[in-house]
Parts: sequence; C-alpha cells; structure tokens
Amino acid sequence: MKDIARDQELVAAQSAADAFDADRALTTLQALCTPDMQGRAPGTAGHDLATEFLAAELTSYGLTPELDSFAIREIMRLAAQPTLRAKGARLDRELVHRAEFAEHPRSGPMPEPVTGTVSEDGGAGEWAALSTVPQGNAFVELARTLVSRGAVGILTAQNADASGFLTKRVQGPSPVGLPVVAVRPDLLADAVGGVVTAHVPLIRVPATGTNIVASLPGSNPEAGPVLLTAHYDGVGSDPERHFPCAGDNASGTAVLCEIARVLTSSEPLPRPVILALVDAEEIGTLGSGHHARALREAGVEPDALNLDMAGKFNGKIAIELGPADPAPRHVIAALDSAGRRLGIPLYAGMVSSDNRRYASAGFPAAGIGVGAAHYHSPLDSPERIDPDALGKAGRLLLETIHHLATRN
Repeated sequence: MKDIARDQELVAAQSAADAFDADRALTTLQALCTPDMQGRAPGTAGHDLATEFLAAELTSYGLTPELDSFAIREIMRLAAQPTLRAKGARLDRELVHRAEFAEHPRSGPMPEPVTGTVSEDGGAGEWAALSTVPQGNAFVELARTLVSRGAVGILTAQNADASGFLTKRVQGPSPVGLPVVAVRPDLLADAVGGVVTAHVPLIRVPATGTNIVASLPGSNPEAGPVLLTAHYDGVGSDPERHFPCAGDNASGTAVLCEIARVLTSSEPLPRPVILALVDAEEIGTLGSGHHARALREAGVEPDALNLDMAGKFNGKIAIELGPADPAPRHVIAALDSAGRRLGIPLYAGMVSSDNRRYASAGFPAAGIGVGAAHYHSPLDSPERIDPDALGKAGRLLLETIHHLATRN
C-alpha cells in the first residue's frame, strides 16, 4: 500500500509540473514590464499599478490575496534627468547618463548644478577624482577631509557591466557631506584637469511597501505550511530611460503566479501553501523581513522556497540553503528529488535574496536562482527572457512543493 501511495504522489507531482505553462508565465511577465509599470520601484505610481495587477491575477485563480503594507524609511530616487558636462583638453562633451555616468548612493544633496575643476587631490572649488574608492568609514573620513579643503564634490570610478551600462544602485549607507557622481573609469581619467558641471538630483523620500500574500488550505489542518516567495519590486526606471526589470524579478513573480494557477486547479495538498509576492527586496529585503517577523509572531513556521531570477538557464540552478544549523535536510531532499526527476542539475551557490530573511528567522529556507541577463540594467527586458528558464523554474518548484507537502 505504501508503494501505491508513493506512486500516486509521484503521478500527482508529475501532473502538476506538466500543467505549468511557460507561455502564460511569459505573458504575465510582459505585463509587469510595460513602461507604465515604471520599473516597479516602491513609491511610484507604476509600482502601485503592479500591486493591483498582481492582486487581480491571484484573485482570478480563486485566491483571496491580502495586501500587507509596511513603512519604508527612505528610498533613493532621481527627481529629474541627471546631466554631466565635461570641458577639457581630453574630454569636451556631454556624458550620457547610465552609460557613462550615474548617481552614487552615498551622494549628498545636489539640488543645483555643481561646477568645478577636476583634480586627484580635490582642493578648494574642485571635484576630487577617485580612481580607487575607499570603503565604509574610510570613505566618510575622506569626504570630511575634502569638505575641509573646500572641494565641491567627488567623482568616483564605476565600471560598466556586460550590458554596457553602469549598474543601477538603489541602496547604500548614509550619504556623505558632498555630492558624489560615478563616472566610467576611462572618462574619469580624461576629465582630470578639465572642468565638470554636474547635476544629479538624487533625493531620499519615505515610501510604503506592500506584500501580496495568499494561502491555499491543506487537507491536513494541523500541518505546517510550505511558503513560496518571489519579490515583485524592481530598481525603477530612470526619468528618461525605462527599466523593465524582467529577469529581476518579473520572472520569479510570473513563475509564482503560474504556480498559483496550477495549484488552485489541482486537488489540495496535505500541507497548506502560502504564496507571497514580497516587496522592497531591491532596497534591503524589507518586505520579506516584515513577512518573516509576522509569521514568527503568529507562531507559523513554514518551509520557505524563494525564487529570484528565472529568466536565463545557464545549465544548472543555484540553491542556497539556510539556516546552517540545523541544516534543512528535508528541503534539501525535496529539491534534490525534484531536480533528479526532471533532469535539472542543481548546485550549491549564493542566492542573495529574500530567502536569507526567512532563514534568519529560523525557518528552513532555500533560495533558488536560475539566472537572468543584464539585471539592474535597461537591457533586462522581456525580449531577453528564455521561456524554457521559466518552465524549468516552475516545474522544479511544483515538484519540490509536492514533495514537501506530502511528507510532513
């Protein structure tokens, strides 16, 4: 009888995995990446539109999503299109924002354009050009020294990524006492000795984040839940350049939505399943931190699976497990079984995302990272999403959920 039950479970898991429709997931992803979603940054109208869209999507599957809001102390945002004009013997032109220069997360306020000669020392009336950027408190101390000299600001080197853009950074330590602008290293070197006029109006404002949480009851009311999460926020668009934020993380969000459709159209699993689209991952995993605390306070202890980036399959899928002690062996076994059955190679790798918040709360947690092309770049677009990657992520998670939900 035990073998028969086991065979039935395997058939059910296979059936659920086969029901995952990567094309439907891709359609959801595309809707999340339109310009009116504004890169889904918290505090924007586009983000609110994405929240409404996703809540409606889950509702259409018969779920009753709850919107759980939380305060965000501050987010960084560009109040207007940045400009930087260099005039010198080796560099005499306007630089292109995001491709050649970018805002720096430690910049002090710059409400008006700032002009100064560029030098490596940063004397009175000068921009200090830093080819090597000190870290942590050393940067704060350097900024204080430059303020005492009368410097007008700091230009730091930032390399472009593989997409050709300077990665968009939306969080960082407290600002220093001078304007700071990141410039591509070769252009920074060419700017030394000339004059730079820059206006990068980076502001910090409070905002509200919103987690979208829905639950599917299990047939065993005493069983603890399986939790599936993905963050739906993005880094946000620039004033004159759209960031679709497709791989990071419309891809994980779309996979979760399609999994919701499959699970709601199937027989209930023994364990409940909680689906959480969490917010503000890009600015410090704030939404998952809020959710983990709420679960802990409610006495709910789930097995947590978090998917961040499922837009490009690179031959194997990264898995990060936590907490380290005791090791979540049943989660390891579930993922390993699913990967073997589906022929999807898994490996132990870093997945620096919301899974760490749940692990820190003491829940058995796994971060799953399939991959994405050009994340935190305007090239992170639906055209670069591999539907096969969406399918592999969805099938792996559905098999894993079935494995966990029928054995605890």
